[in-house]
Amino acid sequence: MIKVKNQNIVYADKEIFEEIREKIKTSNINTVGTLSEKTLHKMIKYYLEPDESYHEIKTPEGFIADIFRDNYITEIQSGNFYAVKEKIKRYLENEELKITFVYPVPAVRNLCWIDKKTGEASKITRSAKFTDIYKFYEEIYSIKDFIEHNRFNLKIMLFEILEYKYLDGWGKSRKNNASKIDKIPVSYIGEENFNGKNDYLKLIPSKLREEGIFTSVELSGETDMKGKPMRAFIHVMKNAGLVGEVGRRNRYICYKIL
Repeated sequence: MIKVKNQNIVYADKEIFEEIREKIKTSNINTVGTLSEKTLHKMIKYYLEPDESYHEIKTPEGFIADIFRDNYITEIQSGNFYAVKEKIKRYLENEELKITFVYPVPAVRNLCWIDKKTGEASKITRSAKFTDIYKFYEEIYSIKDFIEHNRFNLKIMLFEILEYKYLDGWGKSRKNNASKIDKIPVSYIGEENFNGKNDYLKLIPSKLREEGIFTSVELSGETDMKGKPMRAFIHVMKNAGLVGEVGRRNRYICYKIL
């Protein structure tokens, strides 16, 4: 898997996202961030299922699904999968249901700064930082019990977004640790689907998959992930029988893809 910054990115479906934005009446900057449901979540819901009659439907388990159509449930979760762990478990207990969990990644970010006092918006600029699919390492531990389930599908979707922030941070620029207002998807970059445990090997960069053996340091160097998310990813991959320990390299444990 190639990092976003190294890809020849195709920015797709710009017109579709603009139409969705108009549909939910968020094209005016004054409405950004005022919705009870964040714009990123709501627009992705319309992107995946344009027919809103299938949105926010009560399931037999008593939960409200983002999308529920023909026994297929789609839940969009941009973080904190632990909070919906029980919901996933309950869904999978119903043998008639198939579940797709969508994890949106703001891979490419455009920024617009809003002066809190005047309401004046800055010129839109593109951030030099890119976010890759490996950000999912932060969430994988919460779904470790489901990755082998044949009715559980994970869909990681990469977007170009427009992010609005207030100029209320510290420092001369007032941008450090500034308050976030809203995120709006403006184009689609791509996706990866995970329908069974072997698919999760795609979360190991292709260079290391080809070599077959890697250390946590090498994995960190390829993914820019480290610390607790890195340890959680390796733990889940070991427990799923996808990698195993095979000695050491330069004092670091080596992991072999099984």
